[in-house]
Amino acid sequence: MTEFVIRPAREDDASFLAWAVIEAARSHRPRGFWDLWVPDAEARLTFVERLLVAQSVSMWHWTVFHVAEWRGVPAATLSGCDPSLIAPADVAVREGMVASGWSEAETAAAIARATPFFGCMHETPPGAWLVESVATRPEARGQGLGAALVEHVLGDGRRRGHSDAKLSLMIGNSAAQRLYERAGFAITAEKRDAALEAAIGCPGVAQMSCPL
Repeated sequence: MTEFVIRPAREDDASFLAWAVIEAARSHRPRGFWDLWVPDAEARLTFVERLLVAQSVSMWHWTVFHVAEWRGVPAATLSGCDPSLIAPADVAVREGMVASGWSEAETAAAIARATPFFGCMHETPPGAWLVESVATRPEARGQGLGAALVEHVLGDGRRRGHSDAKLSLMIGNSAAQRLYERAGFAITAEKRDAALEAAIGCPGVAQMSCPL
């Protein structure tokens, strides 16, 4: 049996969490939202890490993450939060742009590159528990870490009084879909856009729901 420990994330996990946020956004494709937003790999990692330690607590802030340690190191993670208690995503991203010293031209270029994603984003209804940024290091996959983390964060949402959970799934990521379905999730909505498929090879984004 694989031995691992699930714990709340710490601020010093930020570099690992930044990798996970970027990797989760890619899903099963080579590129995702953050690759379009910040094309340079080093600058991309730095930008996302700034979101994790920002003053604005968003769904990417280190305080809403849980980490699975395997063989003594962080190997998998995800975030779980009540969207009504955190800053909207655009507030956190704007803070990241200011911290990165972006000009108006750089900001406009990033928005233009990432526009294919905007039409496929789903709203989280009031009262729902939001699960995001699920990712596991390649060498730790197949050990049950992702499933354990999902169950853990659903339990956290249940204890906080939420009646259902929501997450986003890139359409076509069958491995992730099976993982979430085993935890009780089902697809309840889809948004497709030819522009997104042209940009990253994914036809759209599904929203999955799970009763708590």
